[in-house]
Amino acid sequence: MRILISNDDGLYGAGLKPLISVMKKMGDVVVVVPDLNKSASSHSITVNRPMQLMPKGKNVYTLSGTPSDCVRFGIMWVMKGNVDLVVSGINDGPNMGEDCIYSGTVAAAREGAILGFPSFAISLVYDGKNRFKYAAEYAYKIIKKMFKYKVPKHTFFNINIPDYKSIKGVILTKMGKRIYNDYIDEKIDKKGRKYYRILSKQVSGYPIKNTDIIAMDNKYISVTPLKIDQTDHAYLKKLKKFK
Repeated sequence: MRILISNDDGLYGAGLKPLISVMKKMGDVVVVVPDLNKSASSHSITVNRPMQLMPKGKNVYTLSGTPSDCVRFGIMWVMKGNVDLVVSGINDGPNMGEDCIYSGTVAAAREGAILGFPSFAISLVYDGKNRFKYAAEYAYKIIKKMFKYKVPKHTFFNINIPDYKSIKGVILTKMGKRIYNDYIDEKIDKKGRKYYRILSKQVSGYPIKNTDIIAMDNKYISVTPLKIDQTDHAYLKKLKKFK
């Protein structure tokens, strides 16, 4: 089996080495990650400048692009399409609910699915313990099991793992609904110019049943199947009745 690993944290992301280590049990691993931290880069691609691919070891590369660039470049150029599985992560932090829209980690897996390959995004929902090795082992077991199922084309998986030793189990979930409590912070630099940051007082979520957020609250690993097709099919049927 040929496995492409990427992330949005770059070469020094804390979850990368543990993930590489466990995925080598399944086959040959090639790593293509951003040369800089690209967290919250969503599904952006680089179209207005050239990119550089830099070898960093055997089958390990950095690319001066986004996570989506890394997966596309890894599949099309580095591995010449000879890919069986794409895995993104392990992200240092949660990717639940609307996080999936902003996340570079999830975008990397989505890019793999767009290109037609089984793909997984892995995130550790931190509690200060940084148990990436445990998370990697859980991820490996889940991927190995899920890989046996016939997954619809252009469907991929988003996996969130609690940062606990006493995880209760694994459950299938749907995307939850986030509460970000964002605000704009204004500052003035040394030259008297204003600058701004988007900050959040506290990220939480609504208590909706069967969601990734509830799974985390109850110390379960959440496995959420996501689709490329974002069409609201139910509403589309209603709109077709409109004349």
